[in-house]
Amino acid sequence: MRRALVLAHVLVSFLLTSSVAVAQQISEENLPGGAPAPAGGAPAPAGEASLQISLRLEDHSPFSGQATLRVISAQGADMTGVATDTEGEAIYANLPPGKYTVEANAPGFLPIKQTIEIEPGKRTQTLFLIMKPDAPHVPLALGPTAQQEDNAPANPKSWLPADLDDNVPPVSAGVSCSLPMVLQGAGHRVKQLAANLERFSATEHVEHFTVDSLGVRHAPENRSFEYVVTVMQSGNGLILLDEYRNGSTDQALFPARIATMGLPAMALIFHPQLATDFHFRCEGLGRWDGHPAWQVHFVQREDRANRMRSYRVGGAVVSVPMKGRAWIDAATYQVVHLDSELVHPLRGIGLTEERLSIDYKPVHFQTHTARLWLPQAAEIYVERAGRRYYRRHTFSDFKIFTVDTEQKIHPPKESYAFTNTSDRDITGILTVTPLPGKAAHAVTIKFTIPAGGSIFKIVGPGKDVSIPVESVGGATFVHNGPADAIRADAYFVRESTLDVIADTAVPINRL
Repeated sequence: MRRALVLAHVLVSFLLTSSVAVAQQISEENLPGGAPAPAGGAPAPAGEASLQISLRLEDHSPFSGQATLRVISAQGADMTGVATDTEGEAIYANLPPGKYTVEANAPGFLPIKQTIEIEPGKRTQTLFLIMKPDAPHVPLALGPTAQQEDNAPANPKSWLPADLDDNVPPVSAGVSCSLPMVLQGAGHRVKQLAANLERFSATEHVEHFTVDSLGVRHAPENRSFEYVVTVMQSGNGLILLDEYRNGSTDQALFPARIATMGLPAMALIFHPQLATDFHFRCEGLGRWDGHPAWQVHFVQREDRANRMRSYRVGGAVVSVPMKGRAWIDAATYQVVHLDSELVHPLRGIGLTEERLSIDYKPVHFQTHTARLWLPQAAEIYVERAGRRYYRRHTFSDFKIFTVDTEQKIHPPKESYAFTNTSDRDITGILTVTPLPGKAAHAVTIKFTIPAGGSIFKIVGPGKDVSIPVESVGGATFVHNGPADAIRADAYFVRESTLDVIADTAVPINRL
């Protein structure tokens, strides 16, 4: 994201840092004589110093949201600064000794005004500013999931939360929202999650309620699982998520044999490669759990199938058109809460209602430096084929694992895996043919496997190899590398074949 300097003020979104060269190029236009600002550690001219400003939250984590900084000399002149590549930091270089006023303003946070004296002979002085949430100007967003007593009678229609479009929480008046900046920030956080998360485990507790025609919940059926999630990235950059409960993927483990899958993946609607499937609208600056948060409405594009959520019924996979609302923390761009519902009923599979509500919280791992935001609680309302269900999921006791020589992550289900054991990149073409009599066409894809790297190609509608898994017959992978350079495997429930042919010329412009 580019840094914009407005009237010599520094207007920055600290999360998405551009390169130092780009940041300096922008600031040079406003520097006296066009001289570039020195880097944070470079010595300042004699008698001058650099002021480094570090914005922090009350828990001392970096402030990554939108902030406007001003550094004003005693004579009333605005100093020129530049955002650094560190979250929440900006630097003002070549400041003559003297007193300066520092002002920091951010939507939803109390303004800061502080005086600092730049002392001669000091190379760099650092000023830490604590950003505190402003008093709420809107009611706290409780979300549409405040619950009645589990067995209390209710109006037949009250078993569901209010429709999202009929229940729009208020936002702060007069606060503008930059949708591109919010989407870019949330998307960057999702990519960070994928980069830092390889596998995590948690204890999952599920409460499943049957809801009668009067909207009354019956006694819950309770289940607890040892929940393990593996996360990988496919060759095209998308995040692949597999879930195991008590070491199994059997959906019969769930009450009523209705499986709830993919809760950690819901925030991926903000992933840059998935966000194109939705229309977004920033409704303004709201609040969630007492903190300022950008309130963003989303709805499935009519010309795109939902790659995030689907139902598997009788062997068929049906995409679920989805709309909803997310609250994105104004200080960190983390998704803190997400609600979704159907755009329209899916009569073909009898799905007339589905409401989903997820709370995300930061998880601190003793064995990992990153603080990751993961689902802590979720509520699901479903009406299908005339039957109603309400389900609560809660997660606790999180643990994170990293890949090393002694601990390997299982490959994704229903996939092909290719490992390049050579010291150069190898390009190949994978062709997957259907079983005789199946109403499917052969699929051919071309990709490059980096030296010493591995690539997984997931099979299924809308995946890397877009063919129904049950239709897969055999596959052939031809590549331009030497014999024995590629180690290949196929991971399917039933048998399948995969032939690897080496030393083959791969057309550059094919596919």
